[in-house]
Amino acid sequence: MHTVIDLQGGVKLGPNAFYVDALDYSVDERHRREFYLGAREYLPFIEEEDLTPDMSGIRPKLYRDGEPTRDFVIRHEADRGLEGFINLLGIESPGLTASLAIGKLVAGIASNLA
Repeated sequence: MHTVIDLQGGVKLGPNAFYVDALDYSVDERHRREFYLGAREYLPFIEEEDLTPDMSGIRPKLYRDGEPTRDFVIRHEADRGLEGFINLLGIESPGLTASLAIGKLVAGIASNLA
């Protein structure tokens, strides 16, 4: 769970994630209690009434519910007829932490193309 201070000075908490079968950007309040209990582990002073749903989004995954997790993929797509296209797939939180190392790797791949 992350905490971020937004531009209005409020604190945002999140994310949580669910597998879905269809695109739906509504916030399902049935998960409020579960979210609150998770947030309380980090912010023990928080009350459930302090939480207000904010937004949702779609986070693509490289695996389906029940399948083993897969890490992100970085590959040059020349064998698919896309010379010069370096694809970065499924990069989530660990990939963001490793963004400088990923950048170096991609720069190395790109320099070998020249």
